[in-house]
Amino acid sequence: MSSLTKKQILSRGRAKTLESVKNLNLWGSNLSDVSVVSELPNVEVLSLSVNSISSLKDFAYCPRLKELYLRKNCINDLNEIGFLKKLPKLRVLWLSDNPCAEGPNYRLTVIKNLPKLIRLDNVAIDESEVSSASATGDDIATPVDLPDYPDLGDTMASTMGSTKSSQSLKRSNSKDSTDQCVPSISTNQQEVTRASLVDETNKLRAELGIKPLVLDEPKEKPSAIKTLPDSRSSSVSPTPTDTRNSNILSAVLSLLKELDEGSLEAVRNEIDTRLEEFNKEESCTSSKPMIEEVLAD
Repeated sequence: MSSLTKKQILSRGRAKTLESVKNLNLWGSNLSDVSVVSELPNVEVLSLSVNSISSLKDFAYCPRLKELYLRKNCINDLNEIGFLKKLPKLRVLWLSDNPCAEGPNYRLTVIKNLPKLIRLDNVAIDESEVSSASATGDDIATPVDLPDYPDLGDTMASTMGSTKSSQSLKRSNSKDSTDQCVPSISTNQQEVTRASLVDETNKLRAELGIKPLVLDEPKEKPSAIKTLPDSRSSSVSPTPTDTRNSNILSAVLSLLKELDEGSLEAVRNEIDTRLEEFNKEESCTSSKPMIEEVLAD
């Protein structure tokens, strides 16, 4: 186990000062102490999945935090989410595969106490869940002495350097700025996040510990997909599964160049694990009918 250092943050965040860090990816870095993140006032996306973090306290001091990925850590007490209750811009949270996520009322409790979330554990939050959470979710106290943050405005600078993102944001008529700006979350944008193409791509990016796509980016892709059935060059139209796999493959190939050596090694290990799972499934396929007959008897 190790502690996160300022030097690591500046290196991985490609920044000169802690104040300029907006996106930090330290997926699978064997970290147990990340207290230094409390010195990141402008960070928007923290990807810290697959570590040994046991508390959410340090994230309470990141007022501009929008997305927090903490899958597969060591957070035991669900009351820890109280440290996130005063974060005004937190919209995406991933806590699955932590001990605290195993309780029967986990999801509704998180939704009740963090009502501004639009996604929890990579699943969009709908109105029915909000209603259920209000009625049956557990109340979690807000820890004392946490800072209160003023209104941070409707737009915030983004460090995502994708050309596609830049062009898409310009088409969306966002406020003029020398930096790229991400519009504040609205009802319409919440619907965009539920689009299948965005879901698949963002799920992949989150698994890799990389900032998800901005909400407006995939708008051009659905129209391109819709034109596929009109093609006369092939007698077989692509199935939804084919299209989904193609989108994921394209995302994987485009994201690999963003990873350093350590992250690439983690991806390779994950690929090896998945291939082993597929091989096991194939080996079981031939015996499945016999098993079903035995169970039926």
